[in-house]
Amino acid sequence: MWTSLGAVTEPAGPRAASGRFWAVTLGAAVGLFLLGFLIGWFAKPVEEKTPLRHHEEMKAAFMAEMKTENIKHFLFNFTQRPHLAGTKENLYLAQQVQAEWKEFGLDSVQLVHYDVLLSYPDENQPNYVSVIDEHGNEVFNTSLSEPPPAGYEAVGDVVPPYSAFSAQGVPEGELVYVNYGRTEDFFKLEREMGINCSGKIVIARYGKIFRGNKVKNAELAGAKGIILYSDPADYCAPGVDPYPNGWNLPGGGAQRGNVLNLNGAGDPLTPGYPAKEYTYRLDKASGVGLPKIPVHPIGYHDAESLLRNMGGSAPPHSSWKGNLNVSYNVGPGFTTNYSTRKVKMHIHSNNKVTRIYNVIGTIRGTVEPDRYVILGGHRDSWVFGGIDPQSGAAVVHEIVRSFGKLKKEGWRPRRTVIFASWDAEEFGLLGSTEWAEENAKLLQSRGVAYINADSSIEGNYTLRVDCTPLMYRLVYSVTKEIPSPDEGFEGKSLYESWYKKNPSTEYKEVPRINKLGSGNDFEVFFQRLGIASGRARYSKNWNVEKYSSYPVYHSVYETYEIVERFYDPSFKNHLTVAQVRGGLVFELANSVLLPFDCRDYASALSNYAHIIYNMSRNHEEELTIYNVSFDALFSAVKNFTEVADSFHDRLQQIDINNLLAVRSLNDQLMFLERAFIDPLGLPGRPFYRHVIFAPSSHNKYAGESFPGIYDAMFDIKNKADQDEAWKEVKRQISIAAFTVQAAAGTLKEVA
Repeated sequence: MWTSLGAVTEPAGPRAASGRFWAVTLGAAVGLFLLGFLIGWFAKPVEEKTPLRHHEEMKAAFMAEMKTENIKHFLFNFTQRPHLAGTKENLYLAQQVQAEWKEFGLDSVQLVHYDVLLSYPDENQPNYVSVIDEHGNEVFNTSLSEPPPAGYEAVGDVVPPYSAFSAQGVPEGELVYVNYGRTEDFFKLEREMGINCSGKIVIARYGKIFRGNKVKNAELAGAKGIILYSDPADYCAPGVDPYPNGWNLPGGGAQRGNVLNLNGAGDPLTPGYPAKEYTYRLDKASGVGLPKIPVHPIGYHDAESLLRNMGGSAPPHSSWKGNLNVSYNVGPGFTTNYSTRKVKMHIHSNNKVTRIYNVIGTIRGTVEPDRYVILGGHRDSWVFGGIDPQSGAAVVHEIVRSFGKLKKEGWRPRRTVIFASWDAEEFGLLGSTEWAEENAKLLQSRGVAYINADSSIEGNYTLRVDCTPLMYRLVYSVTKEIPSPDEGFEGKSLYESWYKKNPSTEYKEVPRINKLGSGNDFEVFFQRLGIASGRARYSKNWNVEKYSSYPVYHSVYETYEIVERFYDPSFKNHLTVAQVRGGLVFELANSVLLPFDCRDYASALSNYAHIIYNMSRNHEEELTIYNVSFDALFSAVKNFTEVADSFHDRLQQIDINNLLAVRSLNDQLMFLERAFIDPLGLPGRPFYRHVIFAPSSHNKYAGESFPGIYDAMFDIKNKADQDEAWKEVKRQISIAAFTVQAAAGTLKEVA
């Protein structure tokens, strides 16, 4: 048996007496030392910095370091040439960013490459659309390029408008106008108007939903090809001139963009795995999400020529009419005088495996270097990228410079900060997804948060934020410390102007925060890996300004000048966005306790559960017949709410000097988002694994809550097998209930 050290005895004697002497002497010395220590301690100056005070001082220094003139300079520098993914110009820009981040003082800056499938027009066979007569003669052709903006006439390497990853082909057929090409638009044509799109070429206006969803809907309807165009109703603000005299889209401008339906897969040839040299690749014809029909974008001048002589049915509703001087008849085909004419597409774009480059910079953390806070935005652009992405890239550059300045002065964050300049975002979020796939194991175990930094501005009205509910209070806290840049709000905070201009419709007395959808580089981090994510930018007044996105989106007219002249001449909105994004990163990387609030997740879950339940009540009879109940989901949400409240109470009582206790609670907060991940993914979308949030199946840009249940109930009354359809609803409710209950378990006190 082991004997405790306290049980050892020694006989008395001279040796013991000697020991007592030395013990007394040592005791006296220790006593004098302690007395001196205590005198010194209490004599310390009262202004000695506490950790919290030091944190606030460093944050203030960081926020003050960011300057409008730097952002303006960076934006000008980044927009003088096109930076299309896979081109030499974009590699040169990556190397420039790498060199400057090193100069700014980051610990390491690496170029990380992947070999992914990209898509380009054929330089020898241009893409276009024609109207042909009964003999096959072309009587009208769409433009091959956009008229260049003033001052850019001599710039080479401007890729003409095209739909990346379009199938090749030269289909011809009657034209059908399908409004926005949404699911409900095709339902209207087929179910109510009896118009069959099979074998036809359809034309859809941009707006409302992601262009790839339009293409998928056209495919499902049997169309041979689809033409996309920008209607002035959706891409021109009332009373504003076209660029260069205003910020509206000129009639010759067209929107480039990819038309993939990847559903989070990343590189189409290496779904789920990083596109490195050693990786097995699918055949090009078998790539994930590739459209099967030709697609091409045109401007509204060309669209007017195609739509002018449309015959067939009148538009079913005024909402199908845009602002062109045409009838908006849906067809099929042209009016009697032109009935022998057809539309022909000529699409010759090529898909090829091409090398892309991310720039990855790091500042190592001091206390928790194995916890990562990531700020990322893309660098590649369709042409000059004045707004998308370089207004965001310029802000990232200034945030990196400001962090580097603090580091040079001796400061380091508590946690490691990773900065990323992504490549090939425009081709399907490829750079970010491939990097996350390659580092998935590290990110799942170490990723604290991801802050996205695409375009900093898409308007100049107020702030727009999309994020996980975990970040709501952090966002509100950061915006209360930033001065509002808005006219009429001098001396007030950004929070105040944001709340005044865009109050929440879900929660009382706070600004609106939107759900995360997709269409940007946060997708893989949030929807696949379950890393808490958010994004912020300055936006338009969505209640009044009904045009889609911003008018010159993805066109040649997206220049530095349009930003400097019209969107943000003082660059004060850019600075505000830099302070929001930078402030979020600073707090996430440097707060002792992670600034996440699980109570807001509980409120969101309750709200979303009631929304999906109320939607189900449109089918009261079926709920009874098929014995469908939401009780388990509501019970799980109630349990989650109680556990979240209890966790928050424990958080208030923690001793922040107890590093182990702090780490334990922080890990519970960090892994909460991960607890909502289902490794099997959503039905038919295995790379969308978040049970609470996913991009809408009908619009990639929009976020949907409880997406499994929502998709199971979508258009359910028209499903052939009602019994199977409602069984799937019940299955999805049970998955959601289990996931919420399991997430609650991760917040319970560690036994």
